[in-house]
Amino acid sequence: MFEKLPEDLRSILLKELLQNPFMGINITDGNGKVLFLNKTHYKITGHPPELYIGRTMEQITDEGLISESATLITLKTKKTTYISQISSHKNRFFQVTAIPVMDDRGEIKYVINYLIEVSDLVELRNQLHDAHIHNQQLINNNELLRKKLNHSGELVYQSTVMQNVVEAAAKVAEHDVSVLITGPSGAGKEVIANLLHVYSNRCKAPFIKINCAAIPEQLLESELFGYEPGAFTGSNTKGKKGLMESADKGTLLLDEIGELPLSLQSKLLRVLQNHKLRHIGGNKDIDVDFRLITSTNADLEAMIQQKTFREDLYYRLNVIELKMPGLEERREDIVLLINHFLNSYNAKHNTNKTYQKEALLYLTSCNYPGNVRELQNIVERTVVMSTGVIITLADAQLAAGHLKPASQENILSDTLFVDIENGKCLKELVADYEKGILAQYQKKYRSGAKMAEALQTDQSTISRKLSRYNILSE
Repeated sequence: MFEKLPEDLRSILLKELLQNPFMGINITDGNGKVLFLNKTHYKITGHPPELYIGRTMEQITDEGLISESATLITLKTKKTTYISQISSHKNRFFQVTAIPVMDDRGEIKYVINYLIEVSDLVELRNQLHDAHIHNQQLINNNELLRKKLNHSGELVYQSTVMQNVVEAAAKVAEHDVSVLITGPSGAGKEVIANLLHVYSNRCKAPFIKINCAAIPEQLLESELFGYEPGAFTGSNTKGKKGLMESADKGTLLLDEIGELPLSLQSKLLRVLQNHKLRHIGGNKDIDVDFRLITSTNADLEAMIQQKTFREDLYYRLNVIELKMPGLEERREDIVLLINHFLNSYNAKHNTNKTYQKEALLYLTSCNYPGNVRELQNIVERTVVMSTGVIITLADAQLAAGHLKPASQENILSDTLFVDIENGKCLKELVADYEKGILAQYQKKYRSGAKMAEALQTDQSTISRKLSRYNILSE
């Protein structure tokens, strides 16, 4: 067809094709000597034409201007060659196709090389690799936190808001300061208190916990401070060491600190100021050294205004405040918590139950006023009360009772369920997600450089989403 075109048109087409702005062209003779380079070749390789013209590709390769020569391979094999090549100029990457042109005797007369730059795509691939490595580091760090917390895997999360709390707690744990953990009832404040102790320098010493709301006021003082023999009617004749004394060199957790009576608030403040206490009925100061952690679901600042909580004590307790989110703020953690509790209660009750897809979707969509504690109770209820191996939607609805689905979009997608049900492993899920990322960025950005820049900017979001696949697979 080309031969049938008018001579002047063929000449124009040949000139335009040789000077293709997107493809470098290098033509050599049958000995590998360079006869022609187009302008794009210079743009791709960074090498001016005088380094090539009149010289052989063997000389050029020996001098290290390129990593290897497709021309030399083609001259040896007499076949079309495809290779990836690296230029010595700024480490530019390009794909090369070398095509032999034969004479009538079947010998190579010329070799035509076509070069396409792929530096931006290589950079994008590296960015994806770095994002994957960063994601793996996050996964490893999160797993380390869970393992150091306890052996039961009690710290279960994937949400950003919980990630922030856990990272802050791990950082604060190293410093011997008082910490106030606030948040709604059932949110898991004690779990964070455990982390603070495990990560602290006091981790090998006692960790004493007391719920200020669970002990009658008249007994709470003796539990905290201890007493001397015969201090009051009905007391132990040998006396008793208090919990603050038992926590010496370790950590003391006062849960529901808002329930501490005003009379004991002033005594606690003196202990924190002087690091000394006295038994009830005693007249001798006892040195104590403990790290105090307090937690509450009450609004202590409002209680200060109402004169039911001491302001000076509040500032002693609130050197660092960690705010524990309610379950409505970390909805993407619900499915992980459900699976965690399901495994736990299957082991406890010697069962092997699983959730029907619709039942799991229903439970992940509900609001939980009682937060993690309420969700935990509901999961155990479904394990105990369901009659079959499969926990159905009806079982879940019966166990959830008054709870209603939230208006938010469900956190679990049908696609993810299909992938898991089809038996895809973690590596396949992550690979599919990475391919999806690349496809979206290629569709949105035409320039490889822009794709790489956008990918770098969005790396933390990608890592969080990839970590979701990892945790779901556990």
